[in-house]
Amino acid sequence: MTARKIDLGETPRILVARTDRIGDVALSLPVFASLRKAFPKAIICALTRNYTREILEERDDVDEIISFDSKSSQIPLRSFTGLVSKIKEMKFDVGIALYLNFSVSLLLAMSRVPRRLGPATKAAQIFLTDKVKQHRSKGKRHEADHNLDLLKPLSVAPVRRAVIDVAEPGLVAFKRNEGRPLIGVHPGHGGSSRNWPEDSYAELIASLSSSGCDVVVTGSAIERELVLRVVKRSGVKSQVYLGADGLKELACALAGLDVFIGPSTGPLHIASAVGTPVVGLYCPIFVCLPARWGPIGPNDIALTPDVEPCDRCVNEKCAHYDCMETISVEKVKEAALQRVRALADA
Repeated sequence: MTARKIDLGETPRILVARTDRIGDVALSLPVFASLRKAFPKAIICALTRNYTREILEERDDVDEIISFDSKSSQIPLRSFTGLVSKIKEMKFDVGIALYLNFSVSLLLAMSRVPRRLGPATKAAQIFLTDKVKQHRSKGKRHEADHNLDLLKPLSVAPVRRAVIDVAEPGLVAFKRNEGRPLIGVHPGHGGSSRNWPEDSYAELIASLSSSGCDVVVTGSAIERELVLRVVKRSGVKSQVYLGADGLKELACALAGLDVFIGPSTGPLHIASAVGTPVVGLYCPIFVCLPARWGPIGPNDIALTPDVEPCDRCVNEKCAHYDCMETISVEKVKEAALQRVRALADA
């Protein structure tokens, strides 16, 4: 099903909703870039959680942000009254639900947004006026492209780039030794898929250091024990960055690296969006593959085990367990060094 064409004129008021995780919001940035290019006079507003709000602040393609406090992608009932009032006040012409759940769909309907556009893939589509049939769960198309597909009824040409401009590049300053590239290694993970083993991260840090690189081991404040454990195992006195002051600071920190190495997680997509080349480490679970969730920067690469994709991990019951160990430290290091050499040749 393809939604019918929606004519918005030259000065539309557009609300774009994305209420899930950091990486998901980062992969939604091409939508805002595409809308701004197609409608330079539009008022473009984002609906998101307080948790991810900073990703969308101070952007040329986002005029206003409406956010709410929630530990999940669902909008709490306590927030509905204020959000409905705000959205009605702004008189949007169209609301685009990039990630559709019942609460987002209901909010758009209660706010009387006249055209409510989103994927026709869940029961919540009942509140939409315009629907686009998608098959996200099949994992054959990238999340960024699924998001951009939702703009087709608006006749918007896709701009497939996710860019975060770092307003304060000196906010986080790492020590840099002349002639030694600075590599970020991020061992933490949100738990939505399998990660590379801790010992492999530790061995990678040691191998990068012996190859003439300086290493910064990154993580969130709640990943402190993991980060310190990996650093200790590596035997290298690496710099440590534990982000505690929000996503703007994290973006500044990741922009200061020459290469970022990490699993499929939000910081990986932020690193890519600030222009730092990324080496992503992905498991072979079908819905987690880089075909759906990989970094989209021009200098990025995603590595996966050389096994057939699976529906879910059954751990020790699998003949390939633990397949993540088959992504060799040498392969990851070489991928990082290739990006260092490409930067030097640019």
